[in-house]
Amino acid sequence: MTDVSEGVRLVWPGKHPIEVTGRYRLQSIQPAEVIKMDMPGRSMPLYSASMPNIPEDPNHNFLIQGDCREAMLALLPEYEGQIDLIYIDPPYATGGEFGHPETVGYSDRCVGADYLQMMYERLQLMHRLLAPTGSIYIHLDWRMNCHIRLIMDEIFGADCFQREIIWRIGWVSGYKSCARNWIRNHDTILFYSRNSRSFTFNKTYLPYREGYRRRDGRKPFGKGWPLEDTWNCSQEDRLDSIQIMSFSSEKTGYPTQKNENLLTRILETSSNPGDLVADFFCGSGTTLAVADKLNRRWIGCDIGKEAVSIAVSRLAGAVTFDIYRIVE
Repeated sequence: MTDVSEGVRLVWPGKHPIEVTGRYRLQSIQPAEVIKMDMPGRSMPLYSASMPNIPEDPNHNFLIQGDCREAMLALLPEYEGQIDLIYIDPPYATGGEFGHPETVGYSDRCVGADYLQMMYERLQLMHRLLAPTGSIYIHLDWRMNCHIRLIMDEIFGADCFQREIIWRIGWVSGYKSCARNWIRNHDTILFYSRNSRSFTFNKTYLPYREGYRRRDGRKPFGKGWPLEDTWNCSQEDRLDSIQIMSFSSEKTGYPTQKNENLLTRILETSSNPGDLVADFFCGSGTTLAVADKLNRRWIGCDIGKEAVSIAVSRLAGAVTFDIYRIVE
């Protein structure tokens, strides 16, 4: 029997595969070239200003300022097949801009065929960078999740699709609750593996609530309830978005920041201590901060100078890392 997805391709004007060139490299820069925030009482990490290329230290962490397409092309010679886990929270093709009135956090004006081509090229490079047992999580909303899934099926293979995770954002109030429609209250996270059968996965369990009994009245045994592909949908699984928490100490001011417990779940499940984790749309650096706390090595990249500045401030004093720019 033929899989119905076999041979299905998404087509758009100007579609073409990524051209892999060797003209990009990474050049070390000083934090003063990107940092814009004064963080009293926090010491800056140590940076290597003398290294023109990627160092060979296997425990090296680094942050890249620039377009992740060029960054990944620069990484390919040393890191092809080496990254154990990739999480990305890319633009959603909203057509807008996000940030404060005085400064734009990032632009999301790439839409339509331009957006599809932009993601198509970058996902091809992520596929090449993933380790044989690696996985990738792509965080999207309703606008482009179905398009990206078709692109992922083409690049990774439909058999490497593992799950579509539904992340309930949390309680709803204000104008969203007034919609004359079903209230939209979730994001989608697509989970693919590099190999359809062999990939890192540490099964997650939610602990039984106090006083819980089985149907026969006996106490439960085992690790708890195995986590489903719908998140933040019960009292046992509280995973509200940081965006609806008015007083969260995690908030950096970056407009689309994701919460650390969300990334903790993904990193603990699909990587192990010492593994290499990457986020090529890293924004405020949540993935990187969580990777450091969980003893994972990391690579971060963002095209926005403000995003890199916030990430540098957030990570300062917690971990030693280098910052790079992309040069031809």
